[in-house]
Amino acid sequence: MATTWLIIGLLLICYLFWLQRKQDERAIVLARHLCKKHQLQYLDCGRLQHKLERRQGRLRWLTHYGVDFSSDGESRYQGTLSLSGLQYAAFDLPAYRLPDNLPTHER
Repeated sequence: MATTWLIIGLLLICYLFWLQRKQDERAIVLARHLCKKHQLQYLDCGRLQHKLERRQGRLRWLTHYGVDFSSDGESRYQGTLSLSGLQYAAFDLPAYRLPDNLPTHER
């Protein structure tokens, strides 16, 4: 009986590891897409924390990722991407400097 529980425990750990890797890969894809959408240079994405939060009146298990980006090729900023499972929950950007060479109608 103990062997059965050990096998179940090992399978559960492997499954949770696989799910986390899948979520990390999804976060990188989303971070690249969101940076491109906001005309930012994607630099890096890494997991920050897991947290139980109330969103839209429901408790959700969220994973927060730090997304490093550059707006001008010289500065480095870190935004936060939140995922609930594999679903996009939020993308928060700090204030960042706009490049000097933008035409005035794009500012």
